[in-house]
Amino acid sequence: MKNTRTIRVAVLVALTAGLSLSASAQSVPAISSDNGPSALPPLQAISSTPVRVTQKEKHALALVREWKNAPNKPQRAENGSVKYLFGATLPTLICAPLQVCVIQLQAGEVVNDLYAGDRVRWRIGPAVSGSGATATTNVTVKPTDAGITTNLVLTTDRRIYMIKLVAARHEWMPFLSFDYPDDVDREWEAYKSHRAQEQYATTLPTGENLAALDFDFRISGDTPKWRPQRVYSDGTKTYIQFPSANFAGSEAPALVALSDDGGLFSDPTTQLVNYRIIGDRYVVDQVIERAALISGVGRKQVMVKITHEGGQ
Repeated sequence: MKNTRTIRVAVLVALTAGLSLSASAQSVPAISSDNGPSALPPLQAISSTPVRVTQKEKHALALVREWKNAPNKPQRAENGSVKYLFGATLPTLICAPLQVCVIQLQAGEVVNDLYAGDRVRWRIGPAVSGSGATATTNVTVKPTDAGITTNLVLTTDRRIYMIKLVAARHEWMPFLSFDYPDDVDREWEAYKSHRAQEQYATTLPTGENLAALDFDFRISGDTPKWRPQRVYSDGTKTYIQFPSANFAGSEAPALVALSDDGGLFSDPTTQLVNYRIIGDRYVVDQVIERAALISGVGRKQVMVKITHEGGQ
């Protein structure tokens, strides 16, 4: 009897151990051979533990969602690129495997750093078009798989780009480019600068437009230090401009009109001409044809003649 009881206990222990091993075998996944797929469960790389967000942080996230979903739609550029207004919303670049997409930056802009959320399945590299000051940096983007998404951060010498990258199976965008608000400002500044240069080149300090003036006057005779620099007319008035550094009221010459008479042994008849002194100029309220500036008397007299050749 004792031996029989001992045998029964041994059988029960063996059965219990077998059941335990069977249960353990069912709970542990089997490792497949090289001929079949692995049955190991995927590793969880990102924790699912929720994070508490304050009201302030919720408001900040709402602002971000508002920016990302802003209704500012892109436009089609001349080169076929999808063009976003920089800073208005979150731009999206849709690529596809076996296709290369391009992000075109502003001419002359240089990339400092590049960061992508997924550098394993996205191939991102540089390319340059043009040369010199107008060289344009192009960022090439190519996904290795479809159905994935990440973000791209580009820091340049001018700004920071935040771009969403999406990999589709078939649809893709060859070019992505931007409109820059500061481009418009620069265009207006260039326009104003050009107009200012044009005005400076075609306008005298007194405000007259050179294109509307007649400079066809010949200056002859003596060469005193106050000899006029130029004589011109606007069609109704005559302007005689003197060297400002050498023109003094005490030495201001008299202006006389010269008649057509006179000959080899006689001087033409002269007549005083009324004028106003404005700064370094004589302003005569008529277009003079022949005139002279006279200073001094007798042998010390100095005469500078002015002849309107356009009136001859």
